[in-house]
Amino acid sequence: MLLSPTSIEAEYQRLGHTLGWRFLTCPEGNIGTASVALVTINPGGASFEAPRWSVEEGSAYAIERWKGCAPGQETLQRQVIRMFQIMDVKPDKVLSGYLVPFRSQDWSKLPKKSDSIGFGIGLWREVFERVIAETVLAFGKDIAPHMIDLLGASFHANHPAAWGEQTIDEYLFGSNRRLVILPHLSRFSLFGRPQSESAFRAAIAR
Repeated sequence: MLLSPTSIEAEYQRLGHTLGWRFLTCPEGNIGTASVALVTINPGGASFEAPRWSVEEGSAYAIERWKGCAPGQETLQRQVIRMFQIMDVKPDKVLSGYLVPFRSQDWSKLPKKSDSIGFGIGLWREVFERVIAETVLAFGKDIAPHMIDLLGASFHANHPAAWGEQTIDEYLFGSNRRLVILPHLSRFSLFGRPQSESAFRAAIAR
């Protein structure tokens, strides 16, 4: 069984990571209860942060201070919270976490990338054995092939994001469940932009 802080720490040490790790950005109990899941690629940062398995106080997107901002007010946090509002789901009820738990300055600089991704997919295979969420969200095209592999998803449709040539990509898996890949919200601020919010509503409409 990979799904434990001990196994993450052991793999962190084995692969020679040095900047810390974090896994869930929500309470651990959300694994078995959430109707919506959000998986992002890996925690970013150029300096060491202490390992963290989960955020039992609520959603990191709502309660944590990122980049010196007030809680929940960093750009990505605000984007995610607005997205959840549109979906009519409370942030602290969403299952959210990182596909790869190991921190790096950016995705291109993640050490031992192939082994790190393989380990992360193994973690999330165990998570998704317990997940009931019908909608799984992810950000950025880098994460798409890994999430498709993880979930055994198949392509369904591209939806215009009302931002140049950017699209919101929809895949289906399981019994009427879906994976939605958005442009990365740290670069494309879809939310708070009426035309892109309308595009998102259309993309997730059943």
